Amino acid sequence: MADNYLKYGDALSIINSYGGKNAGYLGTGGPSPIPGAVSTVGAYLEPQSNNSTQWTIWPHKGGLGARRGEVVNSGDQILLINTKDENYLALFGTDAVTRSGYPVATTDNPDEADNIIAAWYLLVSTPNKGNDPGLVEQNEIYLVATFGSLAGVLDTNGVGRNGFRFAVTGARLVNRDEGSGSWVVQTSLTPD
Repeated sequence: MADNYLKYGDALSIINSYGGKNAGYLGTGGPSPIPGAVSTVGAYLEPQSNNSTQWTIWPHKGGLGARRGEVVNSGDQILLINTKDENYLALFGTDAVTRSGYPVATTDNPDEADNIIAAWYLLVSTPNKGNDPGLVEQNEIYLVATFGSLAGVLDTNGVGRNGFRFAVTGARLVNRDEGSGSWVVQTSLTPD
């Protein structure tokens, strides 16, 4: 099974499971109106040919050079870097969360600052009975960002705009609406 593990430095697609099906590919769009953000984030119906729906998985601590090729495990704190614009998926945390959740966009800085959190805890939900935490293609995952004593789960939430099928936020509930907080990983070509 070792050949099936996702490793640090791999490129992948992240597909939402809202309604129990492939509801959309996590991707970036145009400039974000969120202060401190770079690009908007949402879920596209189909993968985008411009690589905006491709993400490279990096370890949060330890540096990619030191861990490139190591297996990604459930419970790891990771960074997701968009292949198109090379910015980091981030949750923009505030103490005053709305019913829609915390804003999500990309940032050009992976270091936590002013409630901009680019580090996500990866939690795997798998039918694997061997208690193996290694991430493999088609695993169901949850992505959780924490800031202070608060946290948000990456979630599709509402109709998207500007080409997105769904908007994406950081929800307070793990599975807010019929799989909206659940994602599936699909491997892509590994970058050089």
